[in-house]
Amino acid sequence: MLHISLLNDTKKIFFEAICCEDSEIAELEKELSYVNDLKYEITFSNIKALPISIIEKLVAIQDNMTIYVTQRTLWLYLISLNFKVQFLTSHLKTNIIKKNIQAICIGGSAGCLEKIIQIINPLPYVDISIFITIHILPTVKSNLVNILQKHTTYKVIEPQDNQKIEPNCIYVAPADYHMIVQDDYIYLSHSSCVNYARPSIDVLFDSVSNTYKQNAIAILTCGYGKDGTLFLKNLKENQTEIILEDPDSCEANHIILNAIESNHYDKIFTIEQIINYINSKLNTCIFEEEELDKFLDDIYEYYGYDFRNYEKKSLLRRINLTKASLGVDSFFELKNLVFNNPPIFEKLLRNFSINVTTFFRNPEVFKTIKEKIIPKIKNKNFIRIWCAGCSSGQEAYSVAILFDKLGLLHKTQIYATDFNLAILMQAKNGLYSLSSYEQYEKNYKKVSTSNDLSNYFDITKNYAVVKEHIKNKILFFDHNLVTDGSINEFDIIFCRNVLIYFDKTLQKRVFNLIYDSMLEDGFLILGESEIPTSKEKFKLFENNTRNKIYFKNNSNKGLL
Repeated sequence: MLHISLLNDTKKIFFEAICCEDSEIAELEKELSYVNDLKYEITFSNIKALPISIIEKLVAIQDNMTIYVTQRTLWLYLISLNFKVQFLTSHLKTNIIKKNIQAICIGGSAGCLEKIIQIINPLPYVDISIFITIHILPTVKSNLVNILQKHTTYKVIEPQDNQKIEPNCIYVAPADYHMIVQDDYIYLSHSSCVNYARPSIDVLFDSVSNTYKQNAIAILTCGYGKDGTLFLKNLKENQTEIILEDPDSCEANHIILNAIESNHYDKIFTIEQIINYINSKLNTCIFEEEELDKFLDDIYEYYGYDFRNYEKKSLLRRINLTKASLGVDSFFELKNLVFNNPPIFEKLLRNFSINVTTFFRNPEVFKTIKEKIIPKIKNKNFIRIWCAGCSSGQEAYSVAILFDKLGLLHKTQIYATDFNLAILMQAKNGLYSLSSYEQYEKNYKKVSTSNDLSNYFDITKNYAVVKEHIKNKILFFDHNLVTDGSINEFDIIFCRNVLIYFDKTLQKRVFNLIYDSMLEDGFLILGESEIPTSKEKFKLFENNTRNKIYFKNNSNKGLL
């Protein structure tokens, strides 16, 4: 969507798209054409990458331009290209309702005490207040406080009228009194029974919901009658979460069935499910491995991205990074955001994608390729190279530059793949930070004695751009090493610093894919910390183990 408005001497452009179609880009290019004395205010909403044609238009008007972006990927990219850009943080949180659980209220009648003990016993000790109403005969002295205190680290209190609410406490309604929560205090009332009950679950639920709104959870366990169902509609309007015990798991289930009939509830859980659910919402620490596995299963089912066999510690670090950047307090809250807000999932996806690279990274590897590998393949009629997990393209361009310098690029085709579409567009652009160019030259000098890297770049005041004859020999496209198959047979495959993020099972699968994608005399280039899972399929090319260069093991033909 492209929206244009003109206010005085300022042209305001709002551009939003799920993906940049050619027609949309052409229309935007037209609107960015320079007009004398005109200022530009441009907002890129939900745009993660821009093609080079738009970047060049922005360069032409940058002295009269203000740019706003809502995606951090684009923000970082434009800043690296020397643009002044403002990041609109509010866009990401437009649809986020912050739920910081401050209160839990639990109600029940016949047979509920054991269930309530099961719920409170494993609760993590956090700054919340818990309110419990159990139907108690007024003629019987209650011993609930002492019973519950044996099963929790929270302080259990039978409150007095007008008692101030404190965190880390469980408040139990006294016999024959309604317990009412209002503001920061508990009030006791001997007014009429509600739904034939005093204390009444309805009174407690309604008052807690009116006080804490979306920051409260109401749990209704087993019992007889209708108490607890009267104000459920009001709880829903307050966005208080309502959890009902599964009626099949308790004998006295009339309360639950009446609540279900009202159709005002969020979830029906067994007691074990309630415990797990509440604990995950209150736990501010990141989750256990079993919970991570379920999360990754759900991502695969819901979005189609398969991270189930990625190295767990690496994923946990990146999930924690996403969690911290969103300002959420629990893994449960993060899960809700990931599956209800696609932009949040895209943020997590970008954090899962590792994009740290540079030109001629590990120069000694390129020097070995130049001196020892290329002589073995230079006489071929056609040379195919695959840069798997190419990130923002520096490795692929480095390979192309090396082969061009040796006079082999004309008969070489380089495939460069990644699963991150935004990063792939940056790679296709071939635009890189001027501040990094000095490092590119240092790396290049260690590979080539001649200082001619500038022959492969056009240097502007904003960035260094790879020349077209280099770009034209690289085919960038989307490919997922985890889920996609072989794309060709290659003389050399680069797969550096990708496999370290996979676990052993996934590494084995990817190495099988690589093996099937190599010619019989093909070479594999790995990162410094990576080794093949099969010594039978791949043999080290030379004794320098730091370079991690392997060849495909062929029983009929050896290279050493």
